[in-house]
Amino acid sequence: SQANENPVIGLWGTPFLHYTPDKYETPQTALLKLTGSRSDILSDASASAQWLRSQVEGAITALLFRWAEAEPGIASIEGRTLIHSHSDYQPLRNHPKAYLSGLYYIAVPSDVRDPQHRSDTYSNALSFYDPRFGINTSAIAKDPNFEMEKQVRPSAGVMIIWPSYVDYFIHPNLSASPMIAIQFNAALSPPL
Repeated sequence: SQANENPVIGLWGTPFLHYTPDKYETPQTALLKLTGSRSDILSDASASAQWLRSQVEGAITALLFRWAEAEPGIASIEGRTLIHSHSDYQPLRNHPKAYLSGLYYIAVPSDVRDPQHRSDTYSNALSFYDPRFGINTSAIAKDPNFEMEKQVRPSAGVMIIWPSYVDYFIHPNLSASPMIAIQFNAALSPPL
């Protein structure tokens, strides 16, 4: 039949980039120091901040090229430092004034278990929610996109980029040590 000749399209047709830059360990110490003095590291002139900005720009360009098979220009990237102390979290949100959003993790603590926490909680996890609300109710057996929530457990050096319309939530930090990340949003130049 003709239906067998057409490709199967994933229900979550939303592109995400999960990337760890090469040699990320070198600038981490300098980036960690900058997080205490600047709210927007991406605009800092230091070598480590410029390294991070170039990694963000390169990752955004790669994602856009793979997604749209074109190289749209990046009009602007705005960033801010997230420092989550014990029990801090980021509530459900998206970024409607941007095209792509992302996080680069500088420090993700691992000392998270103590008897007062549930065993199924994941400190500093990042949850994304299917933008096609309710679509999972029509999923069929073995559909890889059945779950409405996708969860990522980040580590230092990881960069995650997604379309800004996708809702996300950063779970509470259950550690005594802070979780430190750079959250960024990118606007694109209109096509010529």
